[in-house]
Amino acid sequence: TENNSDQMKTPARYAVAADHIFDGRLKHKNAAVLIEGSKIVSLVSQSELPTNLSIDKLPVGSWLAPGFIDLQVNGGGDVLFNNSPTPDAIAAIMAAHRKFGTTALLPTLITDTFEKMRAAKAACESLIGKEPSVLGLHLEGPYLSPEKAGVHDPNLIRTPTNSDLEMLCANREGELLVTLAPERVPREFIGCLVKSGVHVSLGHSMATYEETCAAKAQGLNGFTH
Repeated sequence: TENNSDQMKTPARYAVAADHIFDGRLKHKNAAVLIEGSKIVSLVSQSELPTNLSIDKLPVGSWLAPGFIDLQVNGGGDVLFNNSPTPDAIAAIMAAHRKFGTTALLPTLITDTFEKMRAAKAACESLIGKEPSVLGLHLEGPYLSPEKAGVHDPNLIRTPTNSDLEMLCANREGELLVTLAPERVPREFIGCLVKSGVHVSLGHSMATYEETCAAKAQGLNGFTH
């Protein structure tokens, strides 16, 4: 009985082999990825694989490479996230991008109403732990510079309120990335977001060098564009 129990606890072990494997840095010929459960254990030559191991051999000439991780995905599969911030819409978007090698992403809501932001956050969080392709949510705006609005609706661009701060800093499932213009938010706003685990990125901004440095000192660590 103890042996059976131990076997049930042992994660499934198998390998995926291909003629060409790219590990993100180097190319390997006639190699295989050794997997235990949901984790990659090692990358080895096919000749080094145990004979009793289950091996999934890809077709001749195939390449195996890490999937893309996309942090800014506004839509896909004829679905725009702003038009439909729902779990079903996210599923359609993921399916469209997965065909082209994106295995994980952040559904991205551009500048919109507070209600739409809250709906997008709830939709993404409902999939965390259920759909591994969803890493969290990217809110691009609405705290942007009107002078650099781009495709964002200038009528919806605004400065943050206490309700915004409360929503963004609340306990969450998954990651949250917020793109903002540092010169458009209160002095301590970025620091409060970062302390609650939010990733803050600069974008659609007219910030000066000094304002950008001040934002980085508070924890801003990315640049959207």
